[in-house]
Amino acid sequence: MAIQFDFAGKGVLVTHSASGLGRRIAEAFHELGAKVAIHDPHAADVARALSELGGVERYLGVPGDLTNPPHVAGIVQQALDGLGRLDVLVCCGAKARLCPVDGITPIELTQVLGASTKQAFFTTQACVPALRATRGAVVHVASTIGLVGGPRGAVAYATASGATMQMTRMMALELATDGVRVNVVCPAWAEADDPAAQAVLGDYFRSRSPVGRTTTPDECAAAVLYLAAPFSGSMVGGALAPDGGIASGHYVG
Repeated sequence: MAIQFDFAGKGVLVTHSASGLGRRIAEAFHELGAKVAIHDPHAADVARALSELGGVERYLGVPGDLTNPPHVAGIVQQALDGLGRLDVLVCCGAKARLCPVDGITPIELTQVLGASTKQAFFTTQACVPALRATRGAVVHVASTIGLVGGPRGAVAYATASGATMQMTRMMALELATDGVRVNVVCPAWAEADDPAAQAVLGDYFRSRSPVGRTTTPDECAAAVLYLAAPFSGSMVGGALAPDGGIASGHYVG
């Protein structure tokens, strides 16, 4: 088997990919020949992304809500109809929120968990039949915070990221016998709901990384491509952390 990144003729669905990290991941697959479904909860954002990407050749827009299973089934079917097949599912979408333990509300906690774990679960669940047919791959995108924790106020975000990682492991064990691989990427990158939270998380990542910086979108996209490629067939239930060494710990003193 040649060691190369080639997704020509493959169908790829990337959730929450109208902007940010998801957008860069979608572009990376497209650059390597895949036909890519761009998703966002808002149809206007999907339309804007398609326009910015220079048209619709090998791009497909699939807007919709991923927190409601019946809606998810419709979104996945729309992607399948447009792509013709599904070889790779990439679940992005968790946005960081900072709130102290005694300050977060039940609604906020539900929203944080829903933005990552629930959406990834429902979307993967809906894609399983199509992925079985192609012996495809699933890549969930979490955060290194799910591995080692984060700054004060990140309890909900860290909980959601950790839950996504454990969900990935269990899905991988169950689906491996069907030829479907499931893995997770844990970068030192965060898209936050507000600029202040993003600044705090950026400073946190930089201060704890031996290389002194956050993960770039290109680096995260490369990790996703690796896990989705056929030559990574031994990666099952793995957590790949392109986080500048944060998960390795740090020297004291």
